[in-house]
Amino acid sequence: MNTRHLIAATLAALSTTAALADDPTLYTTTASSSVSRSEVKAGLRQALKTHQLVAAGDLAAQSLGQAPSVLARSTVKAEVQTARNRGELQPAGELDVASLQAARSRALPVTTLAAR
Repeated sequence: MNTRHLIAATLAALSTTAALADDPTLYTTTASSSVSRSEVKAGLRQALKTHQLVAAGDLAAQSLGQAPSVLARSTVKAEVQTARNRGELQPAGELDVASLQAARSRALPVTTLAAR
């Protein structure tokens, strides 16, 4: 009797699996284009030659409207060094120096924690 139940359950499972299979003719839409593949490739080559393509990661700078730098590298380095000497540079990161020093002054010394 158990063998009959097992066979019946197996047949039922196999028949439901076939019923759930996707119909391959359901999505028969095809993409069509008015431009051939060779025309697309020719357009790509032309865009590469005329520098009309944007390199990966450069789109953000263009969308912000940033103009390319007209200063020489040596000029920029000299300006940074002058600002560094005057203390005018802002610290990089999420915290400024004043906030970092305030947080350190509020922290308990290590010896106090070890003594407890």
